[in-house]
Amino acid sequence: MKYFRFCASYVSPHTNERYGIFIAVWHLIRDKKAPAEDEAAYWKAREWFEANLPIPPYHQNGNPDRAITWFKESAMNGPIVRKLGIYHDIARRCGTGIELISSDLPGTIIYEDDYQIATIPI
Repeated sequence: MKYFRFCASYVSPHTNERYGIFIAVWHLIRDKKAPAEDEAAYWKAREWFEANLPIPPYHQNGNPDRAITWFKESAMNGPIVRKLGIYHDIARRCGTGIELISSDLPGTIIYEDDYQIATIPI
């Protein structure tokens, strides 16, 4: 199976991997780099994601394993990934590039749900 990840170009000091789209766009909002209309769109989309995409439980403990998440191939044409268009637009307008990468072997899987896996790089 192939797995996919939407990444920014800069690296997390916590995981030593590129930040995913959720955190990259959150940084734009947190750091007040997005205009008010994008911030409002972000919060509306975030509420939708929190209701529709499971949050891996390791986040409650601060991600001690330094895991990163990947979308399953089966999720790539579904509503979760389509809704990411809002985040792509915000990132683009704010000058943050987002790249889609893929892997057949992204690491050791420590979490899985219907849409995504979380891995520790090998």
